[in-house]
Amino acid sequence: MCTKIARCFLSLSSRDVSSEIAEFPLPADVTEEERATAKREIGKYTKIMGEEPRVIRFAGRTIGQTGPVWHFQYTRLYELPKGYLVAAHDLHEGIKVAYADRPEDLPKAFENDLVREFVEDELRYRKIIGSEHAPAQ
Repeated sequence: MCTKIARCFLSLSSRDVSSEIAEFPLPADVTEEERATAKREIGKYTKIMGEEPRVIRFAGRTIGQTGPVWHFQYTRLYELPKGYLVAAHDLHEGIKVAYADRPEDLPKAFENDLVREFVEDELRYRKIIGSEHAPAQ
């Protein structure tokens, strides 16, 4: 049984992403506009399951994250019931959300080469996508 104090997490080995709940953390100084943007943009691609002052919960599974890079405070990567999502906190522009049908396409959501590299490296590290040096199958 889940309580507010204890968080319940489903097994990462579960392949039924539609039954999992992912969380996108909001910064401590989040504005109402940023909160609304996060909820609206994430809600375009998956069902919003709930929210609290510093988190948006939605149908999906967390597959990776990056820390500060360029002017992004943090980036989170998710597998959705249909497709993939990247959500990030851009210190200059606020909350950014992008969708892709395939995980390989998530890095393309970013203009900056360094950010794209960080996202791609995280996907490779988590074995979501294959190594660029892996033999073709």
